[in-house]
Amino acid sequence: MPHPSLFHVLLVERRWDQWSVFCLQFERAARHLARELSRPKLASVTVSRKSFHRWAKGDWYGRPWPDTALILEHLFNAPAAQLFSPAPERAAEGTSASEGRASRTSVLVADQWPTSRFFIGPGEAIGSWELAGRQALDGTTAAVAFRTVAAGAGSVARFDAEDPVALDEFLRPARRGFLLGMDDRDSPRLFVVDAATARRARATSSGEAASALPRAQLLDDLTYGLLWSLVQLDDGLLADDSALEQEQKLLNTYLDLPRSAPSRRTVPDLTKAGAQWLGSTYCARHILRRLDGLTGSPAFWTREQTGEQAASWLWLRHKGDYLKALAARYPDATPLSRAFCIPEAVVRQSGMYERVLLLLSIALMELHGVRVDVLPKPEYSQVDGFALVPGQRAVVANWARTDGAIWAVDTVTSRPSLREYSEALGEARALSVMPGPDPEARLRAVAGYMDIDWAWLVKRSREMSAYGTASLVRPRSRHLTTESLDEVFAFLASFGPDR
Repeated sequence: MPHPSLFHVLLVERRWDQWSVFCLQFERAARHLARELSRPKLASVTVSRKSFHRWAKGDWYGRPWPDTALILEHLFNAPAAQLFSPAPERAAEGTSASEGRASRTSVLVADQWPTSRFFIGPGEAIGSWELAGRQALDGTTAAVAFRTVAAGAGSVARFDAEDPVALDEFLRPARRGFLLGMDDRDSPRLFVVDAATARRARATSSGEAASALPRAQLLDDLTYGLLWSLVQLDDGLLADDSALEQEQKLLNTYLDLPRSAPSRRTVPDLTKAGAQWLGSTYCARHILRRLDGLTGSPAFWTREQTGEQAASWLWLRHKGDYLKALAARYPDATPLSRAFCIPEAVVRQSGMYERVLLLLSIALMELHGVRVDVLPKPEYSQVDGFALVPGQRAVVANWARTDGAIWAVDTVTSRPSLREYSEALGEARALSVMPGPDPEARLRAVAGYMDIDWAWLVKRSREMSAYGTASLVRPRSRHLTTESLDEVFAFLASFGPDR
């Protein structure tokens, strides 16, 4: 009986013998070759599932279509005629173990989080981690290096002390990067470390290449949501830093106007992250200014419905300052309230990592003494964001879902409009999916509505609180901070995981 084909041998050795794994590698090789040869059509070449399984059996000795054969030769660094011929006894010696590790890790991540993709050239040790935005963020790319994970002493696990020279070369550049490793001793577990954190650990260590991996650095829906949102916001704000410095000078001019809604066309070069920061900053200042002189305490309505939209509350420095300013302004009032409209359909369409981000944002408000209500009725989705002092004034301030405007603000005093806003808040309180006498009861309830395991969330919050958010991912923009998240994790960690 002849030996199986070289194609079969290489698939098995590289652990690419699953359809999803092979497709990921083939598509990357196709894009790489398309750029290298300036032949864009190569990037669209695919292999059908039926063809793959026929080739993978190891007894097919034919010749694929020319473009397919060209990509396979690039992927495996062997002529197509050899790939589909009986393999020599030791044909695949020298195949990089790191490529197989990177492939397994990248497939596991891509299967769990569709907004995540890896691109690794054949034979390369460093790849790109593409994080895709949905509606509110633009997406970005970070460098990634794959490391072996082993049992740890005094920690959950450790990166193996392998190739310290290669590790230092990866950590040296100022780019955003991550170390990613899979622990597959039992069920596969992924760990992630920001290159900045690893670089600091290397500088203060005794020169060992291994590094401890606490549970805070497990990659799951909590930590993926954090790095997915932070890296996109961070890169966008860094790209816009100079432009935002210039645009801030115009904010005071707008603050003198009772209403305004500048178009995104006026600042076409801003990223979505930059536009969010500018709109959110202006709305916070507009609200605080327009509430001056009013005798009652306000109730708030906000338009964020997804974790992608709400993540700004967790990361933007001025958002925490805004919540603290409100708490200081109304210290003796009945607890402030804030309503969200989050229909069930929106919850179902959001990945778990986005739902976790949304719940953390709600927890931040409860932490600052703001009672939150979540209304599930979709007909309220288009209600303005506002701060209402009943019978006196509604300060309208929208920066999320503004249909092409950076922000849209107004000051409303007409009684019919004030009545409509008041009725919306009353509906939210009456039909809220998070009733309860205290923050813990309300947060447990909304976790149930979002299908988030409360015990898991409390456990992970305790782990994150023990090490700090910056141990996982560090902001670089001056407009971002981990302080609010650290406070939220400490707040959630104080609750009981079970009833």
